[in-house]
Amino acid sequence: MEERRRSNRRKSGLGGKGTLFAILGVVVIGTAGGIYSNQNEKPIDTKQEVKAQDEKSESSTKQFKTSVKVQSPSDITDPEKIQAALDAGPDSLKDTIDATDQFVDRLMTKQEAVRKAKKLPIKDFQQTITKDVVQQIDDQITSLNEASQTAHTMAMGLLLNQEKGATFENTEGLDYQNLEQLSQNLSAMASSFETYAMAKNFESWDEASSYLPNRRDKSLLAVPLNEAITKTVESNFEPIIAEPVTEEGNTDEELDTSPEQTDAERYPEAITSVFKISEAMNAIYTTADELQQRFTPYKKEDGFSQFEYISVEDLDDLYRFDATVSNEITASIHFKAPVYTTDGFTQAMDSHRIIIKELDQLSTLLEVYPSKFRQDPGGTLTKAKSHLERIKTAAQIERPGFAKFFKTAGSEAN
Repeated sequence: MEERRRSNRRKSGLGGKGTLFAILGVVVIGTAGGIYSNQNEKPIDTKQEVKAQDEKSESSTKQFKTSVKVQSPSDITDPEKIQAALDAGPDSLKDTIDATDQFVDRLMTKQEAVRKAKKLPIKDFQQTITKDVVQQIDDQITSLNEASQTAHTMAMGLLLNQEKGATFENTEGLDYQNLEQLSQNLSAMASSFETYAMAKNFESWDEASSYLPNRRDKSLLAVPLNEAITKTVESNFEPIIAEPVTEEGNTDEELDTSPEQTDAERYPEAITSVFKISEAMNAIYTTADELQQRFTPYKKEDGFSQFEYISVEDLDDLYRFDATVSNEITASIHFKAPVYTTDGFTQAMDSHRIIIKELDQLSTLLEVYPSKFRQDPGGTLTKAKSHLERIKTAAQIERPGFAKFFKTAGSEAN
């Protein structure tokens, strides 16, 4: 049996080089060339089997994936849990922020040592994401998830005291808006770790080594802890380093803007981000559809059974477009946007997580596609095309808030 790939691959009109990202989950073990057997084949000799096992071992050491997901904080109604957060919150938040700050430095130092010792080119970045690194990142994401929940719960306790007449203790000196912003920032830092661990290809080692430190400055440390848990009279007259967004999505200064302004003029960063996300989603759908068409079943020609499929490298554009979505979602917590776009960013994050999961699973399948196809042609073909179908569906999820933004933003949205 013989397999054949098309040499005249179609290129996406939005192709190009860029930073590629993918979330990494559990270790994936697969053979590099694929070992298959049927009744008409001769047994594999010992040397071939040892070589295949070596290749399998080498492949498995490079594909460790994170298993802990970033979680958005939920509204807690249990009074005991709210009070517990208010009692222990300040100390636990400080411990998490300090530990995360130090972990970033340790991780960068360790990966730099691995890079130099192995003389790795940037294309082999994933060799620095070892099993112990993934475990540490999982632990860090868990801690940040918990800290984000704690900050949000503390803010809820303060709000209930102020608006519902509740009597929670230890709310003195707390700042509601800064606590909520801190909660979002801690969640954003967790997403940055998730993004870093899934990176398929940074453009340079400088970019790789600066990614987490930059995200640390813009999210983890953007709201100083003392501004969230220690509100004094003097602080009301000092500038806020990380300007919070009110419940309506506007600051006091924005409320005085001219009614003639379009939303694009009020929120220039937001409209740019929404445009990039929408454009990337369209590119993901178009590219996935093109790739889906390139899988073919058995074709008889001159007595030989042949089939065609795509390679792992053909997924590069999809990874790049999805990275744009991920980056814009992470950046969105640092700029002001209309409140009606909130669900749009949330839906975009849901789509991103589906897309990256399907991309990783398809990438793993393509590594062993020939052997899997020989064993189960119909099932393997359907499985591969189904990954791309789910990617297309995720890219097409409606985002009404974004649609409204475009409609109300005027000509600048274009």
